[in-house]
Amino acid sequence: MQYAKGAIPVDRRIGNPAQLCEAMRVTAQDGPARGADLIYVSNGKLNFVLSVTNALDIVRLWHGGTNIGFLTKNGLYNVPDEFGRTFPAGMLYTCGLDNIGAREGFKIHGRLHSVPASIRELKADESGVKIVGEIRLTELFGENVTIVRTITTEYGSGRIDLSDEITNNGYRTEKYSMLYHVNAGYPLVDDGAYIEGSFIESHPRTPWAEQNVKTMLKIEPPCDNEEEMVYFHRESEPRVSIINEKIGKKFTLSYSIDTLPYLIEWKSMGSGDYTIGLEPATSWLDEHVTGRELAPGGTVKNAISIEVEDV
Repeated sequence: MQYAKGAIPVDRRIGNPAQLCEAMRVTAQDGPARGADLIYVSNGKLNFVLSVTNALDIVRLWHGGTNIGFLTKNGLYNVPDEFGRTFPAGMLYTCGLDNIGAREGFKIHGRLHSVPASIRELKADESGVKIVGEIRLTELFGENVTIVRTITTEYGSGRIDLSDEITNNGYRTEKYSMLYHVNAGYPLVDDGAYIEGSFIESHPRTPWAEQNVKTMLKIEPPCDNEEEMVYFHRESEPRVSIINEKIGKKFTLSYSIDTLPYLIEWKSMGSGDYTIGLEPATSWLDEHVTGRELAPGGTVKNAISIEVEDV
């Protein structure tokens, strides 16, 4: 185990800042996750797990001991295989840069999530936690792009801030697409909970989603073998929430609407696959996918924030 080095505590009531805030780097030892490089973070209110092996994505999240994210039947997977058999979902699964969604000739949701990060900074003290990682997407005679990902959380806060600085280090203009696949699960996602946002435009992806468009913002009980539903949204304000009054929790996702102007809702009410995905993106999916251009030497910055509060 490798512990982050914290500042010298100034509070005489504590001798080790890890008592308040901690970031601990570990390696998974068993099962499909064996060998995965992980960072466990605790800030006194939130506990979450990052996967260094998987682009520093957020694979688990708890708020005051309550699970917030969605973990598929696959769980954390560190063995290459087809998408449906390895997709963990998790609290955050970042998609891109070559593809988002399912398109012929492309890996589903792209290869970004499968690229390991290099950790530049790992800091935890009584004020909070800061982790900086670099993800490099390169190819011989192809792209040369880096993503510097910064994740911060303050002590006692229910909020995680994540920013990605994407830079084209090559000598040609690159096209890229990105989607932040944020996935909520039980007990936050449960019958009676609902989605709240400033929707100004909404479109169903499939005929089944269109049949259920009137309840697209409502969460119903699980139903055996029910088909997933996907909706394409635009918001006037870059903020969307899931509210569960039964357990007294509100989950809010905020995002940089200038660089991520589209929001996709993944609603899966199937038994065992029960989740709501909220996904800020550079475009919608399928025939709507359009790559943004990044000139040589150019940089773009995406940002999302995840916040959980008691209501």
